[in-house]
Amino acid sequence: LSAAMGLAEPAATLALTLGTASLGTLTPGVARDYTTDLAATITSTAGDAALTVNDPSATATGHLVNGSFALAQPLLANGTAVGGTSNPTPLASWTAPVSNDPKTITFKQSIGASDALRTGAYGKTLTFTLSTTTP
Repeated sequence: LSAAMGLAEPAATLALTLGTASLGTLTPGVARDYTTDLAATITSTAGDAALTVNDPSATATGHLVNGSFALAQPLLANGTAVGGTSNPTPLASWTAPVSNDPKTITFKQSIGASDALRTGAYGKTLTFTLSTTTP
């Protein structure tokens, strides 16, 4: 008697899980850098993978907004200004498959002492993309 033993091929997987983050409350008239960390977990069965972020909005691309009012200085992700859809900001890359790989994405918003701030919440919807060129 003989038996063949093996494992089934894993399904193609590109998975990204994001936590939540907040820069806190902005203080007018005070020069300060506001920072926050966003936790990300990546799983990829591909030969390579890349994680990017972009601001798909045509309104004040890369800047936090409050209605039609935009902050003067750009939002940074891992030290680089957040780009638009045609110029996404690279965050991390892999050259081999990974499972549950934790990454921390640091966001920074600088406010100058003379930067005008409008009452209300500032925000922006960002798009995170996990992609591969080697399935």
